Amino acid sequence: MKLILITIYFIVTLAIGFHSYKKIKNGKDFYVAGKDAGVLSVAGSLLATTLGSSAIIGSINTAYNIGWAGSWLMICAAFGFFVLLFLVKYIKNFTGYNLPEMLGEFYGYEVKKISSIIISIAWVGVVASQLMGAANILTVLLGVTFTNGVVISGTIFTLYTMFGGQLSVLKTDFFQLIFIILGIILVYLFISGEPIMIQAPSFINSKFKYMDLFIMVLTYSTTFIVGPDIYSRLFCAKDEKTMKASIIISICVLIPLAFMFGKIGIYGMQVFQNVNLEGKSVLFVIASEKLSAFVSFGLYLGLLSAVISSADTTLITAASLLAQSFTKDMDSKNGILRTRLLMIVIGILAIIISIKMKHILPTLFMALTIYSGAFIIPTILGMIGFNPSKYITITAIITGGAVALFGKLYGGTNGNYIMILAFLLNGFIMFLGDRIKKVSTV
Repeated sequence: MKLILITIYFIVTLAIGFHSYKKIKNGKDFYVAGKDAGVLSVAGSLLATTLGSSAIIGSINTAYNIGWAGSWLMICAAFGFFVLLFLVKYIKNFTGYNLPEMLGEFYGYEVKKISSIIISIAWVGVVASQLMGAANILTVLLGVTFTNGVVISGTIFTLYTMFGGQLSVLKTDFFQLIFIILGIILVYLFISGEPIMIQAPSFINSKFKYMDLFIMVLTYSTTFIVGPDIYSRLFCAKDEKTMKASIIISICVLIPLAFMFGKIGIYGMQVFQNVNLEGKSVLFVIASEKLSAFVSFGLYLGLLSAVISSADTTLITAASLLAQSFTKDMDSKNGILRTRLLMIVIGILAIIISIKMKHILPTLFMALTIYSGAFIIPTILGMIGFNPSKYITITAIITGGAVALFGKLYGGTNGNYIMILAFLLNGFIMFLGDRIKKVSTV
């Protein structure tokens, strides 16, 4: 029965992609869904993109290990969206398709090109992290091997994204979000019948300090303030009002989910406190040991939807940016064709990386660290009118990304300080470049 239901789920997903394929008339349809999406479509896609496997499983695993601090991941996402509300006025009239195009308007073609290349490469890791989550779910649901789970999920989401572009992504994200929310609510309602008797560590504790929270805001919240996937959703909205309403809805959904994830993880801490769960997802263990067959299937289907809905967004972002780096006319048939072909290439690369690495959060945060160190500061400064030369901007991007990556690899407290230094260096180079340019033009 599980196999039949999952097969139907995949068939419907592919059917939506093929149906959207027939509606693609130009680049505007393919890359930003005709720029005519309403509140439900944009908000649903924002949330489905945010609630990937790393967000749900990672938050609950963190809560299992260090208590209520596991709620911070989604709270930080909501905080990022809150700040984004104040930036909508800067992006509402943008007519392009993605974040590097915006950077190109600020700083020149060369910045657009290098941004497209760096972000697309980093985003292959983000796609891979979602495939790892999908594979873990399919191993439980269907009993397939991890490798086969990666191949199956990777093939499905690559095909339907390739067919319909943003049109299919927005449509599938909305119905996938419904499965995500229902799955989490079913689990939460089930565990609510058992009171939490243990004293769980608070939001800030010996294992999660203020510095850890600051680094999470710096490297995670900022990807919602300035993020290629998030902006690609907003660029699909038909007007400013739709953008703001979609962001507000996302905040209102993420805050309660953050506490629900925390409580589920703490429930696992209470129930399995004397059990060694090393290397296992506490959510999966709760599903197998405590939930009914119906509730556990609903949970797994929701998690599978979460993974695929995040993967499709990151895939189209990576492929379109990479195509943009060597295609002048993205609206042409050749531009769309190249993007579709690159989706296949990136999908295959993500499958290979997923099989080799097998660890979700390290893969995700490595990619996000490179991105945030390189692009957050230049994008925000560009919005408010900073205008250093293109070469200074490229220097800031490369320096910030490289130093942030080094800090992540170094690890520990000193690694955190190095990541903070990456943002400071990035901002200093941009500020100095802007001052020099203004003085030279006087």
